[in-house]
Amino acid sequence: MADADDAGGSVGPTAEADELRPFVFDVDSTPGYTNAELLGDAPDAEALFELLGRDLVTRALVQTPKLSVYHETAKPGELVKPHRHGTYQVNYVLRGELFFGSQRVGPGMGYFSPDALYAWRAGDEGAEWIEIHSGIGGIYTDRPG
Repeated sequence: MADADDAGGSVGPTAEADELRPFVFDVDSTPGYTNAELLGDAPDAEALFELLGRDLVTRALVQTPKLSVYHETAKPGELVKPHRHGTYQVNYVLRGELFFGSQRVGPGMGYFSPDALYAWRAGDEGAEWIEIHSGIGGIYTDRPG
């Protein structure tokens, strides 16, 4: 069995199907970036911080045109306002809890969004989850057309 170093790491967002190959990843060895680090220089950064906060930590595990997988970590009480990504999305909670409106989603539970607006708030202990998208998403605040 190959270890993560032999496997080559994650796939970049512009990878084409003929460049894809199996690989192993280790969440703990994958760099995580806060929204402030990811969006700090963007022209619309302040508007995005208002929507998504500054502190959410994202680790990109897989990014391809057909599938993206992220490991996310939120601090206690952290929240994001209504938005969507232009993809089908599944959030699977590993630790803590997320509240989607009044619906609590705890460890072993998930939330599916078919490209609909959604918002969440992390519980009193924060939250850790895997986020899966059917492609590379954007950030939109309008309703799907």
